[in-house]
Amino acid sequence: MAVVMRAAAVYMLLLAVVVAGHFLANQFYDPALEGTSLTVWRVIDPLMVAGLVMVLVFAFARKRRLDANPAVDREYLETNVVFYYSAALLLALLWNWFGFEWVEPSNSAGWIWTVIDVTLPLLLASTGIRLLRSPS
Repeated sequence: MAVVMRAAAVYMLLLAVVVAGHFLANQFYDPALEGTSLTVWRVIDPLMVAGLVMVLVFAFARKRRLDANPAVDREYLETNVVFYYSAALLLALLWNWFGFEWVEPSNSAGWIWTVIDVTLPLLLASTGIRLLRSPS
């Protein structure tokens, strides 16, 4: 199980770098999302869904572990914020992705993509680092 957690952590960290890097770089080579950048996002989007599902699963496991202790402390608040924000972000990501890929005419919202592409790398990186630092 430790190997799976380490592999998931590395995946999340690499995906965080890819999403943040492409989010910034696409402003320089295809800001209108008409060519290569659009193709790259179409490859990254399902990877983002998978990464966010992993964040949600690990956040849920952490939340269940902390629910046994009813004390409201920093770890409790941190865990709940990550869990509920991850769930909300997953819904927004799926709605925007479905609207972009499979709805005609496309109904995805650009500002939602910006929120996703800015906050997802932070969630992925923080969860990946937490998993790498965890003893078990």
